[in-house]
Amino acid sequence: MDDWHIIRDPIHGFIKLSEVERELIDSAPFQRLRHIRQLALTSMVYPGAEHTRFSHSLGVMEMATKVFDTLTIKHSNLLQWKDDERARNRQFLRLMALLHDVGHAPFSHASEELLSKGLEHEDYTVKIIEHQEIKDIIDKLPKNGIDIQSQEVADYFSGKSIDPNVAFLKEIYAGEVDADKMDYLLRDSLYTGVHYGKFDYDRLINTLCLIPNPKHDDGTFIMAIEEGGIHALEALVLARYFMFTQVYFHRIRRSYDHHLTRFLKRNMGYYPTDVVEFLKWDDNTVFTLLKKHKDDEDAACILNRTHYVETFCTEEHPSEKDIVLFTWLTEEVSKTFDSTSFFADVADKAPHKFEKTELFVKKKGGAKPCLVTKVSKIIDKLQTIQQYRIFTRKSDRERVKKFCDDFMLQKKK
Repeated sequence: MDDWHIIRDPIHGFIKLSEVERELIDSAPFQRLRHIRQLALTSMVYPGAEHTRFSHSLGVMEMATKVFDTLTIKHSNLLQWKDDERARNRQFLRLMALLHDVGHAPFSHASEELLSKGLEHEDYTVKIIEHQEIKDIIDKLPKNGIDIQSQEVADYFSGKSIDPNVAFLKEIYAGEVDADKMDYLLRDSLYTGVHYGKFDYDRLINTLCLIPNPKHDDGTFIMAIEEGGIHALEALVLARYFMFTQVYFHRIRRSYDHHLTRFLKRNMGYYPTDVVEFLKWDDNTVFTLLKKHKDDEDAACILNRTHYVETFCTEEHPSEKDIVLFTWLTEEVSKTFDSTSFFADVADKAPHKFEKTELFVKKKGGAKPCLVTKVSKIIDKLQTIQQYRIFTRKSDRERVKKFCDDFMLQKKK
């Protein structure tokens, strides 16, 4: 125990860290995550939602380790890893899980479209791992008896080099049923004070398994779930569905996302591509910019909590005709009213998306694996959330609402 450090976490209890992991957490790029909120400005709706990417990253590492340990114990004969090989792969996974969000922009996904054109936060993660401070810490591992190089970690994130024999490790922290989802659902549920995100993660993890890849007869494995774990998986999928409808797509939260993005586009442009300059940006930097431009309408909406209000919205699962009509409606609103006094919230451009789960089920009795949608009617029937909205100033709400209602009523006749 003298070689381990311990952090207490509200979700996982005690999280144990090696010396190298402790150094990574103490590094400036990782400490920056203390100042990047997990749910952007959701605290304007749910006051407790002040948690950050810092604690989430620790949680993902811990959850990923639980999944890894379960799979490798369950399938020791299948994997046939020696002790040193298992220890190396375990540490490799913990590094990836710990660092998977280190490249996030301020306010997480809410300002992601301000990343330089063509780049995503994963690209910045690679840049940061290749940068000197993180690189030097990871490159200490071979001296401690674990043969892992920083470039190998960066290449795994970028997809340049993935050993097919351990490709399933990525599924553990970034797959269909992964440690990232498990942690953020439990953590977001706790800090927002809602109960939608809860599910039996112990049962879920204990029913995860490995199967030969049904799509490629190449001797590799993918993650699947045992037939007995279907109900636990359904609970996770439903938890995620309701967190999207009640929290991530909450109308006021989405309004603040738009104010933030519009403000940054006008007053900043894009985040820097240079790693050193990018790492200077966090939520506090943006708040300083907001206060500097407090006369900007979107800045004032955020600082004074005078956000635009929902004036029109479709159903959560609109028909194709409704989506076409919404596009037409948006054009007509733009022509009829001041184009700066409203914004359209288009679901397929939202940073958070709820999509169907495609995971294989290991059937009892040695039957051929099948997709979970063939086994679970609940998961099969869930649809992608595609809610479309129009937001306006509060003072314009009634007249814009009447215009929208009249337009839709006329076009649906």
